[in-house]
Amino acid sequence: MTPLHAGVLQIEPTDHCNLACAMCAPHADRWPTVHGVPKGYLSPALYRRVLNGLVTDDLRFDHVILQWLGDPSLHPQMEWMVGEASRVLRGRAGYVRFDSNAILLTPQRMDRLLQEVDAEMPLTCVFTLDAVTEATYRQTKGKDGLDRARRHVRHLLARRRALPNPDHVRVQVQFVVQPSNAHEARDFLDYWTQTFACTGGGAGHGEILFKPLSVGGGAAGQAASDALYRRTLQSAGIEARSGDHLSVSIWEDRPWQRDDAHATRGPCPGLWYTPVVRQDGHLVMCCADLKSELDLGSLAEHSFRALWEGARARNERKKHREGTFDGVCASCGGINWYTLAPDAARIG
Repeated sequence: MTPLHAGVLQIEPTDHCNLACAMCAPHADRWPTVHGVPKGYLSPALYRRVLNGLVTDDLRFDHVILQWLGDPSLHPQMEWMVGEASRVLRGRAGYVRFDSNAILLTPQRMDRLLQEVDAEMPLTCVFTLDAVTEATYRQTKGKDGLDRARRHVRHLLARRRALPNPDHVRVQVQFVVQPSNAHEARDFLDYWTQTFACTGGGAGHGEILFKPLSVGGGAAGQAASDALYRRTLQSAGIEARSGDHLSVSIWEDRPWQRDDAHATRGPCPGLWYTPVVRQDGHLVMCCADLKSELDLGSLAEHSFRALWEGARARNERKKHREGTFDGVCASCGGINWYTLAPDAARIG
C-alpha cells in the first residue's frame, strides 16, 4: 500500500463556486464543467459511504481537506460534513481542514460548525482573502464580498474564545500574491495581526500565510510569479515568525518548473500522497489534475484501496519512476509541498 499516512486526502463537497478568482481558471474563465463532468454536490449518502470505506480499508492520513475546485460553503450541509469527517476519522487523520472564501459562512453557520466538530479532532479553517480593500478584492476575486467575509471570520475568532480548548480550532488567513494585489500585502499583514489580537483575544492559534501564485503547477511563467512574490515580501518587510497565538508563514517550496532549464524532474509526490474524491464520488490520483485525466473510478462501486492499488494507479506511478510524464503530468510542475521518500517511490 502506498504510504497515505504521510499524505492528504481531499474530498470535494462541490465544484460550484460563488467567486471568479483570477488565479482559478475554471471559475475565472467560467468553464461549463470543471472536471469534464456536470457540476454538482456530493450527496450525504455517498459521503457516508466514502468515509466508512476509509475505515473499512483501515486507511490513515496526515489530514483531510474538505475542498477542491469549488467552495464547500455552497454545500447546504457543509457543517455536518466537517463534523462527520471529524467523528468517523478520529484517530485516522491528524485533523480536518476546510478552505473557504467565508462569504456564505454567516455567524449562524459558524456557530453550527463549532457545534458539529468532534471534541477530539482538531479543526483547521482556511480563508483565502487576498485583499484589504474592496476594489482590490473585486479585481482579484472577480466579485464583491470582502466585508462580509471578514465579518464572518471575526465572528469565528470571537466564538472560539469561549471554547473549552480554543487551540482545538486553528484559523489561517491566506494572501496569494498576484499583480492585482501585491501592493496590499503589508496592509493585509497589519490588518490581520491586529484582528487576531483584538477579536481573537489571544485565544487559540492564528496564522497569516503568504503564497506565490501557482502558474499551472510550475508551468511556463512560474518563475515570474515567484520573482513577484519575493519582491513583494522584501519590499513589505514580511518575514516568517512564530508565536504562541499567531504565526506568519511564507511559502518557500518550489516545484520542478518548466522555466528551470537546469532542473531534473523526478516522480511527483502527488501520485503517492494527494488522492482526491470528486463531488460525484470518483477517486482522482492528484489534486493538480483539474480535468480528472487520472480518474481511477467510482467509490460508489469500488473500495478506495482497490482503486488506489489498482492497475491504472500502479501504471501511472511506474511511468513517473521511469521519467515519463504525459497527459496532465506533462505540463505540471508537481506537488511541491511533499518530498517523495525513496522507499515510497519504489511502491506503486
